[in-house]
Amino acid sequence: MAPPDPLLRVQDLTVRYGKIIALQDLSLVVAAGEVVTLLGANGSGKTTLLNTLCGFLPAASGTIMLGGERIAGLAPHRVFRRGIVQVSQGRDLFPDMAVIDNLRLGTRGEPLLEKILACFPRLAERRAQRVRTLSGGEQQMVAIGRAMMSRPRILLLDEPSAGLAPRFVEEIGSIMHLLKQEGGTMLLVEQNLRLAASVADRFYILRDGRIVRDGEAGELREDHQAFARTYYL
Repeated sequence: MAPPDPLLRVQDLTVRYGKIIALQDLSLVVAAGEVVTLLGANGSGKTTLLNTLCGFLPAASGTIMLGGERIAGLAPHRVFRRGIVQVSQGRDLFPDMAVIDNLRLGTRGEPLLEKILACFPRLAERRAQRVRTLSGGEQQMVAIGRAMMSRPRILLLDEPSAGLAPRFVEEIGSIMHLLKQEGGTMLLVEQNLRLAASVADRFYILRDGRIVRDGEAGELREDHQAFARTYYL
């Protein structure tokens, strides 16, 4: 069941790449303190939706509301200032800068920096290392930590476990659980159904730019293999 008073409300959103419709009449909501996961096969429109929410892609029609304010059409930096922060698949880090300097790019608040390092002890140990020397999992932690430094109202995570070794997938899952326990709001794109089901409250499934199913995350935990067969194959 959708929350009655959401932090984020997307209504009848349509996005095009030229004449190609990437998202069509898509509607979803995310409440404050909630974790919602977007599921679907590659090319279903998940990343397109995140990029549209961030202002990187224009909406052909529909509305995007954040805390009751219309944000569709705002420039990306204005969307960021209103509290929507994305951790993209590419992570967008500065590889020749140290871990600590990448984190500081998120904000000027040193007290928050120490809190972030406490949440990411692996990064605290490597604070002086250049990011390019880190593993993929450690770089993902830097990207999430930097995003958290900006105190986002809603954090968009685009496949945070993609390409990571199993031990790092577990660590990323633990970090998301910690953020959730602290009241963080997240919209998560994730192909790992086990991970998504373990942290999410609700889910939406996209196919060809449309939402074809939504529900409580408990449904995913009951039989994620059935979901994979139905919606990914």
